[in-house]
Amino acid sequence: MRIKVLGCYGGQLLGFRLTSFLINDSILLDAGSPTEALSLEEQHGIRHVCLSHTHLDHIKDIAFLADNRSLKRMNGNQENPCITIHSLAASNETLRRHFLNNEVWPDFTGIPDSSDPILKLADLQAEVAFDIDDVRVTAIPVNHPVPCTGFLLEQNGMQVIYTADTGNTNRIWDVANAQPNLKAVIMDCSFPNAMQQLADVSGHLTPNGVMQELQKFNALGKVPVYLYHMKPETLNIMTAEVEALNVPHLRMLTQVDEFLL
Repeated sequence: MRIKVLGCYGGQLLGFRLTSFLINDSILLDAGSPTEALSLEEQHGIRHVCLSHTHLDHIKDIAFLADNRSLKRMNGNQENPCITIHSLAASNETLRRHFLNNEVWPDFTGIPDSSDPILKLADLQAEVAFDIDDVRVTAIPVNHPVPCTGFLLEQNGMQVIYTADTGNTNRIWDVANAQPNLKAVIMDCSFPNAMQQLADVSGHLTPNGVMQELQKFNALGKVPVYLYHMKPETLNIMTAEVEALNVPHLRMLTQVDEFLL
């Protein structure tokens, strides 16, 4: 399994891209920034988006992926004509009503027509595994102000956990602890410790919150834990606070990270 970090930040500033991870060139975990990070040809290889939730920083580039795919079709390219978005039914309904609604953005689930659309919305069920492009995916509910799931990814006997955006949560650690060959955890860490109240009300974690969550993780210090969703404005403070935790194999992600598992 190859994981490429396209964006790993919880805010957008010059040089800082929003959350998106590319799996094996064809699957996205969230879609905050793929059109900023990938060439048109690389974008054209994307077949699936596993969407954790519908906050704008995770869905923004669904709009522009669809637009770019439409233009490729108009120019005669019929390979990978459709992108399937896998998300909770409530999240897909939010996309239909408030995003792909022909007001905020064209409804690409009906373009060029509903029988052959640019985008398809596929409802997933929590903790029911499905297979896409040789990767088994299981959505795990986490704690956020809107319906949200992390994901367990499995390929070739190896597993990766992505918590997505979450505050204090439990079930995903039960799942992580049950994996026989877990290779990595990608985990929310959005605000510095001084902003704990903001983290609590917005369903996110601080470095102190990360440490509390990691007490639930049986492989702490053995399996790498990578932090994402940091706010760029407070990155220096958070970097120092994460380093002060002194946890082996714990670090913040960067936009040049790529992993081959």
